[in-house]
Amino acid sequence: MRPAVSVIVPAFNAGRHLGRALESALNQTVPVLEVVVVDDGSTDDTVAVAARHGPNVKIVSKPNGGPASARNLGARHANGEWLAMLDADDWWYPRKNELQLRHSNDPDIGLSHCRLDHRPWHPPNELTFEGLWERNWISNSSALIRKTVFDDLGGFTEDKDLISVEDYNLWLRVAAAGWRVVAAPHVLVHYTQGIGISADPARLLRASLYNVDTLEKRLNLPAEMAERKRETIRAGIHRQALRDCEHQTSRDFLRRSFHENPGLGTAARAALGTLAAPALRIRRDWERRRMARATGQIQVTLEDPRESEYAEARVPVHEQPFWNTDGGGDTGLRPAGASALPVPLLATTIDAEEDFDWHGPFVRSPSRVASMRSQHKAHRVFERYGVVPVYLADFPVAANDEGRAPLRELLASGLCEVGAQLHPWVNPPFVEVISGRNSYPGNLPMVLEHDKIQRLTGALEDAFGAAPKIYRAGRYGYGPNTAAILRRFGYQVDSSIMPHWDYSTQGGPDFRAYSCEPGWIGPGREILEMPISVGLTGHAARLGRTAASALFNRYGEALGLTAAAARLGVLERIRLTPEGIAMPEAKRLVRHMLAHGHRVFVLTYHSPSLEPGGTPYVRTADDLTRFLAWLEEFYDFFTREIGGECVTWAQVRAALLALPPGTDTGQAAVPGPTGSPSQRR
Repeated sequence: MRPAVSVIVPAFNAGRHLGRALESALNQTVPVLEVVVVDDGSTDDTVAVAARHGPNVKIVSKPNGGPASARNLGARHANGEWLAMLDADDWWYPRKNELQLRHSNDPDIGLSHCRLDHRPWHPPNELTFEGLWERNWISNSSALIRKTVFDDLGGFTEDKDLISVEDYNLWLRVAAAGWRVVAAPHVLVHYTQGIGISADPARLLRASLYNVDTLEKRLNLPAEMAERKRETIRAGIHRQALRDCEHQTSRDFLRRSFHENPGLGTAARAALGTLAAPALRIRRDWERRRMARATGQIQVTLEDPRESEYAEARVPVHEQPFWNTDGGGDTGLRPAGASALPVPLLATTIDAEEDFDWHGPFVRSPSRVASMRSQHKAHRVFERYGVVPVYLADFPVAANDEGRAPLRELLASGLCEVGAQLHPWVNPPFVEVISGRNSYPGNLPMVLEHDKIQRLTGALEDAFGAAPKIYRAGRYGYGPNTAAILRRFGYQVDSSIMPHWDYSTQGGPDFRAYSCEPGWIGPGREILEMPISVGLTGHAARLGRTAASALFNRYGEALGLTAAAARLGVLERIRLTPEGIAMPEAKRLVRHMLAHGHRVFVLTYHSPSLEPGGTPYVRTADDLTRFLAWLEEFYDFFTREIGGECVTWAQVRAALLALPPGTDTGQAAVPGPTGSPSQRR
């Protein structure tokens, strides 16, 4: 039986954010015992918001006294063996309680914490006092502390001179008392960043130095150790104030620091903050624009103001699977030897998804899937050539009868197969901030990407009677943890890679190093990577990534170089799709790929293209007629002129598995994607 957890939420005028924090605590995969909300003298609707969340939320009110006194009062009303701290404007991922309680059985552990979604840091698995003294790795909302430890140490120090560092003070005292401080190595908390050091850097400096003074006396620390810490604090806050010198409070702070502690370093910073402030503001603005491009903030919706905040860059990192301890294994790609296949094979994949505004923001409002009713139009062509496409369905298609009913009919008649496609912004659980960067599933923390794929897989199994075996990350957002997750849920094929495309300017992956060659993900032959068919043709095609990097970027497109190179036959990037690709281009791509040994082809398009107005490629009934004629002509070309076969994804995989042993060896492995066109998807 897992130990009980009480959640302590201090709240001062927190009505705007409190609801989401409470929902995240109450919707844990391992339920908490109770949530204690301490109303710290609020004058807004904080109490009313808390009261709406049912009997498991206790409300304790007190005059305003600061976060330390509020948390201490909450702890006195708590009944759990463990106390979980949660700030009113942060929220938890659903598995936080579950994963951190894995530490609860060791009686030597006094404090557990986890990673935050705005930091790429990898904290040590275990922190000593020295490690914590060097750096505060622990956010308040990530902390799970044993109640007996909290009580024995007297909880948070309520001295108002410690406000903003009172939590760091307690973590250091826990470690100094000999308790083990451990980390759950996963991102489990969304941390809402405040307005930064520019709010009052002087107060932060005073509080940080005061913290050192009190701990030096209380813990009898060596004077040299304390003084080094003070110097580190001063230097760090001065550097940050310099970055924030567009704010008057930061400039005043830098000048005051020089008068209080004259020296070359403080003088230089004060001069830069005053004299070079315009140049520093230009640099800061440039960094913000660059960050906005990288994170896709220009596409953040204001549908819910709480979700428009803080979509700053996060570095996608490979994480150890939380369901085992093998580290996930190798996720590189090993070519599958497809060039040995006797005839060319063509698989057709359709991104079956909600109707959307291709140029609008990402929203979580109810999704229409009306275009699914029009999919039968293409099947008139498919049946003539023996095409059995796979519909890679996203959550709205699986969850709405208007989306799943047409697919059920096709599936029952043996006319299609159904796989999975993950669009994070419409796929529960809804934890992440909506942003362009977070629209790429592989950018999400492993635990969240896992839970979204789990929910999608379950919805598709419920809708169609069988778990899907082929997967595509929406927006081709394959990431460093995707393969391990797919392996856990029994997927056999991934089709998320778009060769020769770089989505990194939007925060997505960079696929410029990838070819269309199918490959096995990892050392075994469990999961086949079946990339979209994209090729480089033209006189400069042999330069590969070098030429693609020079032309296929936002500068090349803005200057017209990309279009000019294609017109002159220098370099052309062609994707196998009826969306925006003319028939001569598609035929040229296939012939070029065949000449270079490719035998597996993947054709793809979006389901809304079967209904006029659904995509930019099919706006009218005449466009739809031309779209269907394109499919007819291409299948005729591929089967008659090329001599290829139209097959399913499963037949591609079976054909590659049947190749003689050793066919897929002898070529260097390609690293798995670690990190996408101007079109939205």
